[in-house]
Amino acid sequence: MAPSNRRDFLKLCLGSASALALPEPVEAMSSSVQPTASRATVSVDRYIDPLPLLKRLDPIGKRGDTTLYRVRMTEFRKQLHSQLPSTKLWGYEGQYPGPLFEALEGSPIEVRWENHLPLQHIFPIDPRIHGAMPSVPAVRTVPHLHGASTRSESDGLPEKWFTPGQSALYHYPNEQQAATLWYHDHAVGITRLNVYAGMSGFYLLRDKQELAMNLPSGAYEVSLVVQDRTLDAQGQLVYSPTNEAGQKQPPGTWGSELFCELPVVNGAIYPYLDVEPKLYRFRVLNASNSRFFNLYFNLAKRPTDVPSLVTMHQIGTDGGLLEKPVALNKLLLAPAERADLIVDFSGLIGKTITLSNDAASPYPGWTMFHAMYPPLNEVMQFRVVLPDSSKDKKFSMPSVISLSRLDPGQSTVMRDFVLSEQTDAQGNSKGVRINNKGYDDPIAEFPKLGSIEKWRFINTTDDAHPMHLHLVQFQILERQGFDTGAFTQGRLQLLGKPRPPAPNEAGWKDTAVVVPGDVLTILIKFEGFAGRYVYHCHMLEHEDNDMMRPYEVIA
Repeated sequence: MAPSNRRDFLKLCLGSASALALPEPVEAMSSSVQPTASRATVSVDRYIDPLPLLKRLDPIGKRGDTTLYRVRMTEFRKQLHSQLPSTKLWGYEGQYPGPLFEALEGSPIEVRWENHLPLQHIFPIDPRIHGAMPSVPAVRTVPHLHGASTRSESDGLPEKWFTPGQSALYHYPNEQQAATLWYHDHAVGITRLNVYAGMSGFYLLRDKQELAMNLPSGAYEVSLVVQDRTLDAQGQLVYSPTNEAGQKQPPGTWGSELFCELPVVNGAIYPYLDVEPKLYRFRVLNASNSRFFNLYFNLAKRPTDVPSLVTMHQIGTDGGLLEKPVALNKLLLAPAERADLIVDFSGLIGKTITLSNDAASPYPGWTMFHAMYPPLNEVMQFRVVLPDSSKDKKFSMPSVISLSRLDPGQSTVMRDFVLSEQTDAQGNSKGVRINNKGYDDPIAEFPKLGSIEKWRFINTTDDAHPMHLHLVQFQILERQGFDTGAFTQGRLQLLGKPRPPAPNEAGWKDTAVVVPGDVLTILIKFEGFAGRYVYHCHMLEHEDNDMMRPYEVIA
């Protein structure tokens, strides 16, 4: 008999895995009922609303060489589409996404993060998730500047949350190269809920090298926060995760997957952007909870037409500029990954280009037997209808730069991290783990400050996982398959040849994808600061239960 879902299919591939003696934080629903594709709860016209441009956050003062900022976290309402009523959201400074930070390398800033949220959460909370038990306040926040090198006390550790009426003062030294960073909430046990409510934003760090490159700037540099959301008939956010079989979980119950029905870019559903016929720079962030995007610029009129692709050039990754631009037809972005892109509209006068997506959900696509989740084939549109308002201003691609490389031979330690999933008797997920440990288990990794280590993530699950480390930027060394049958017997037997990183990820990264049946090996130099930090999967449902572990850098 043909397997009925992706878990059954993977079992045929992996064989019987040994049972893991893991704690049971969450009950899961039975998978005896076949999954069905959900239907959109609201219907709106596409591409009738302009893309909102992110507003830059102004400082409130200076103290010596440190620039001071104040950010208030509040509940507010905003229209996500002109045909819908306003939606209740949580965010920073009354904005969704939050305001845009612009910082300069070597110029530190200090941010007073203030919690002005109500005492009741916008979504039901599952009290069985670690860190979210009934004795803990329902509303708590802690901001994390993703990709930044900061001291531990300013990192946004999940357990360092604070409640309404409280605040935290964080210091960001900005002692790293220009990069596309972002910030989001990181409160233990409810990160998925707080971010889904709207708590994320961009942080652009610049340096002298980047500023001297004549890259598109001003109106020609556009930040794009790409997410997916589901709204009810009243235009309000619906947080409705599913189990592994695609069935919706009861309200207030953790589910391992969240795939929503509408694309949202910069807080707008199916927006458009009018552009001039010249080079544009796009800072693209996938800030979704679980959804991967495989993006492409498409000249075809309908999603069912044969695609007609516009070439894009990726010039930067999570942690900064690439050695040279990489020409791409499609761009895969996992949750939390960023890409710095250049798109040339100069030969497309009068054309309409749709930013399209063909990534499977869940990724990499164990859905050949049942279409569990509706695809988001289109995201937004670009219309090349504006005249060239500055013909005397010509932008250019970045030139080849020198990119420092970590030497694998300098690695002093190699650590293995087995990604696994706890299931019930029906095969439903009851949580995900790293090395069979949860977040509250004792620290097992103590890298030395200044050392280089090799970390290998071994994926025994049927999901791709975007693995993220706090404090550091790393480099991908290679990916390689492994014999899953041998692994169940305790042997890591690698298969095939090691695969180097793709050209557009051969730079500095803080988040990297490991697909099922693969080993991802990264090189890390632990520099900057000693102290406690975390590493985790950046699918927020996984991070919350319980695919996150602490580590401590020691001097």
